[in-house]
Amino acid sequence: MKLHLQPITLAKHDALLQLMQRIYPPAYQHLWINNDCNWYINSQYNLKQLTTELQDKNANYYFVEYNNKTIGILRLVHQKSLATTKLHRLYLDQDYQGLGLGKQLMQLSYDFARANQSKSIWLEAMDTQLQALQFYKQCGFKIVDSYALDFDLILGQFNGMYKMSKQL
Repeated sequence: MKLHLQPITLAKHDALLQLMQRIYPPAYQHLWINNDCNWYINSQYNLKQLTTELQDKNANYYFVEYNNKTIGILRLVHQKSLATTKLHRLYLDQDYQGLGLGKQLMQLSYDFARANQSKSIWLEAMDTQLQALQFYKQCGFKIVDSYALDFDLILGQFNGMYKMSKQL
C-alpha cells in the first residue's frame, strides 16, 4: 500500500493534536523533565501555532496516511531565496517504522523541494536520536552544524542538535 499525504487544515487541528499526543511521547518523552512532553506538544501544535504555520505560503504541511490510518506528519518549508527546503517536521508512529515509509516520505520531500526550485534540503535532528541520524545518513544527509536547544524543560544531556543537509 502506498502512502497518502492529506493536507493539514485548521479544521483538522484537533486531529493533529491528538495524533501528536499519541506518537510523540513514545519516542521523545525521555528527553523532558519528569518524562513530561506535554509542554512541547502543546507549544508546537496549539491552534495559534498551527494558524501561523498554515499562513506560510512557502510551506507544505501534511498528515501521513497509510492503509487509511493517520500515522504521522510531514512539513516542508521552501526557502526560495536560498534555493533550499527545510524538512521541518517528519514524525511517524513507531509501529510503522521499518516498513520503508520513511524512504518514501524522503523521496516525496525531494520531489516537493525540486518543484520549488530547491537545490538542497536540510533538517535538524537530535544528536542522541541515533536511529534517526542513521536513517538520514543513509538518505545522503551530512552533518553541517551543531547547536544546543534552548528549552528550559529539556534534560541537558538531550539538548544537542545537528543540522544536516543534502544536495538534490
